[in-house]
Amino acid sequence: MTMARIYTPAAVFSAGEYLRDELDERGWTVTEFAEIIGRPIQAVSEILNGKKEITTETAIAFSEAFGTTPELWLNLQTAYRLYEQRSDMSEEEFTPVARRARLRRVIPLTQVRSRGWISETDDLDETELAVCDLLEINNLDDRPQFAVAAKRSNSVDPITIEQVAWLAYVRRVAVSQSVAAFDIEELRQLAENLPYIVKDGPGELPRLPTLLGECGVCLVFAEGLRGGKLDGAVTFLPDGCPVIALTTRHNRFDSLLFALLHECAHLTLGHINARSGSIIDDDLMGPQNDPDEVAANNQAISWLFPGGFDDWSTSVQTIGRAALKYNVHPSVVIGHIQFKTKKFSLYRNQIPKVRPVLQDAGLLL
Repeated sequence: MTMARIYTPAAVFSAGEYLRDELDERGWTVTEFAEIIGRPIQAVSEILNGKKEITTETAIAFSEAFGTTPELWLNLQTAYRLYEQRSDMSEEEFTPVARRARLRRVIPLTQVRSRGWISETDDLDETELAVCDLLEINNLDDRPQFAVAAKRSNSVDPITIEQVAWLAYVRRVAVSQSVAAFDIEELRQLAENLPYIVKDGPGELPRLPTLLGECGVCLVFAEGLRGGKLDGAVTFLPDGCPVIALTTRHNRFDSLLFALLHECAHLTLGHINARSGSIIDDDLMGPQNDPDEVAANNQAISWLFPGGFDDWSTSVQTIGRAALKYNVHPSVVIGHIQFKTKKFSLYRNQIPKVRPVLQDAGLLL
């Protein structure tokens, strides 16, 4: 991120200098001018010497004496005051105001502080260091490298600072986890069995970090930031360890399972590796144009419904039979039918929430 530099004139003269020129031009003495405007001689002398600023009343008096506008004298005074304040700064130095504004262009500072991702302090140096540490950058003008190569389903939109901050936090959490060496075949087998493993519902979710960890994948559940609009992401840590992160944005068991399988598909299909950066999925079930996203969706669906799903009846009996046939939780069938038929209110109250279970297990950050 490039910060615009502030350029100032080589020199700016005080309003007193301009006043002196006006008096010389007319041949007026300080005493005469003080008498004309009805002000003490000392007050005029202090303005001439730059020791006293021109007030609104004085500017009006000057304008009447010289036939100018009051704004002329007030602008001269303001320009000189700004010049003096800036003259002590180097061209590269930012004021506290500029630094605070720059921080908020880099990261959603208020949200990040409220979530406890960086400490609350008025010390700008400390805050900037904390932000750089979180984003894994050397200074605020750098771009986080883990986000530069990011891919999303809606790739026409730029990665937002909310999404970058969330992914940075996820990476920080994942670093502290200990997992086995990454084994893509083990992950593929686990993904194939996951729908059955969690077929009894959200109560099985606390098992997932351990199961993924045995395949060499860190699994992190972290609520997204306001405005982040994220379902999940895949990223690689500097040591090559893959991380899958899920936001629980929809707070639905079927959506969370699909998001997890979708991210597993990115890894098993080779869409991302330790050299290619990060994948951020904005809406896993929305319109897809990216071939990798289409492939990841199709793979997730094939893991959920091997051989394909072919009965779109919305009856309770049909949904129950499909859940038994595919060994999945009924909400998975409901969610799939909702998406296919666009009847999103269908049996919505039968889809379990996931946040309470994850919170009780201490897994939702």
